[in-house]
Amino acid sequence: MNTTDLVIQLADKLSISQKQARRMLYQEMDAIATQLGEGKHVIIRGFGTFGLRDSRTSQQQPVTTRNIFFRASQKFKDFVKPWRPS
Repeated sequence: MNTTDLVIQLADKLSISQKQARRMLYQEMDAIATQLGEGKHVIIRGFGTFGLRDSRTSQQQPVTTRNIFFRASQKFKDFVKPWRPS
């Protein structure tokens, strides 16, 4: 699934135009990115948690980088589990 597919599904489910759905999607992604940029976690109940994790590039270089992580909630994992290949 790509962004266009997601926008189409969102528009259909909410009975709104694709333009409105695209705007909503990008507003939500921007809100998540803004919170992460401020060093906060974003928790979406029943879906998962977005956050930042510091990691060092190597033992010799103590410079840290910030990596985005996503941890799926148990409810989301249970929902997706039947679709996983055996």
